[in-house]
Amino acid sequence: MKRRTVLQLAGLSSTLMGCGGGSSGTDPAPAPAPTPTPDRPNILVIALDDLNNWVGYLGGHPQVKTPAIDALAGQSFAFMKAFSNATECSPSRASVLSGLSVQNTHVYDNTATFKGINPGKDQFEDMLKRSGYQVTRYGKIDHTYSSYPLPMPPSQPVANKTCPAPLGEGSFDWWPSTAADDQHPDYRYTQSGIDFLNSYDSSAPFCLSVGLVHTHVAWYVPQRFFDMYPKQGLQLPSPPADDLDDLGPAGRSVALQYNFHQCVTGQGLWADAVQAYLASISWADSQIGRLLTALANSRHADNTIVVLWSDHGFHLGEKFHWHKLALWDPGVHVPFIVRLPGQTVAHKMSQVVGLRDLAPTLLDYCGVKSTYAMDGRSLRPLLEKPDQSWDYPVLTTRLQYDHAVRTAQWRYIRYQSGEQELYDMQADPSEHYNLAKQAAYAQTIADLDAYMPPLQAT
Repeated sequence: MKRRTVLQLAGLSSTLMGCGGGSSGTDPAPAPAPTPTPDRPNILVIALDDLNNWVGYLGGHPQVKTPAIDALAGQSFAFMKAFSNATECSPSRASVLSGLSVQNTHVYDNTATFKGINPGKDQFEDMLKRSGYQVTRYGKIDHTYSSYPLPMPPSQPVANKTCPAPLGEGSFDWWPSTAADDQHPDYRYTQSGIDFLNSYDSSAPFCLSVGLVHTHVAWYVPQRFFDMYPKQGLQLPSPPADDLDDLGPAGRSVALQYNFHQCVTGQGLWADAVQAYLASISWADSQIGRLLTALANSRHADNTIVVLWSDHGFHLGEKFHWHKLALWDPGVHVPFIVRLPGQTVAHKMSQVVGLRDLAPTLLDYCGVKSTYAMDGRSLRPLLEKPDQSWDYPVLTTRLQYDHAVRTAQWRYIRYQSGEQELYDMQADPSEHYNLAKQAAYAQTIADLDAYMPPLQAT
């Protein structure tokens, strides 16, 4: 393997390049340790990168094929309204792994990591390890990771010739790869997870995390996954021509960042890019299927919690925006699935939850006390009574001073400049109508504003 540390890459390249994962390999757990029990179950964490709600069970794209994720959702608690707490990789992963808000991790962009900003401070896996868990990571979990090289085309760029983006593995480019499956990083990370499940026979419960690099750019995945999505008849996002007319300058600036939409459509590549993103989704899904099959066939099948999440979403032309770093639904609405040991009954969860709830939930089920107060809350009470009301708005932060609050009905966005957007997500799920300037919603905005950090003077 080569060691890749995605740090100190400010601006465009830090936004587009890889940004997950922890070190690969197995950390020795303290001994003696108890055999997994209902109070100390094993954990399998599956993390994805840049996957929005284009997943079958979420219905984000009508043509997407994700049989493995959908099968998992069909026997799990599948959250229909789960949202990331940050809009790019390192801040989101820091929040997920610590249970803290961005305001308390102090990780605001991809130039920083949780461990770098908070030396000596635990993430939830550290707490599990000290309590006797075997903790193992393969692939992209945190912001630094040991990586396998991505098979590259003969030259770059292949498809997207003119949009500004770094070359290399983080290129905003796509290509039907001719390399064998086992030469792709996701296959190899998955195989490492499979090998762990097949060979692990310690008495200690384990926390195994497998992080996939897709659907992050570059979308270099095997040809057969492109073939699943013929460009003719492929459904594309369809923002109305006036979709940005009711936004202020801050919102318009975010939407048109890097001018990617004009660049992509000017080359006639919108359908090509959507095809490639969908191909990457199905490629990642195929690896998830391999891993879940291995778990089902292992001695750990009945005593393992399975969790699946994506660090944040991704735009492909909605609101004329591409990539991440936006507070609208495509950029923050993510798959989030929890399957408890022995669970076979599906629960489609309509409550609004945030990814920072993951860490306290897993600690709760494992009987491990956090070493600090977390901002997230354990979802265990909700999973034990799935039909209950769960009125805890989710705060998402873009960089340091732009924020959004999501409730069951509303998405409220406030930029550092004080500029506001308000969307009724029940009446307007595509966020075409900004209600913030209408006097009738002044109290709604005031109520939602109370969930945000104080406005910072510019």
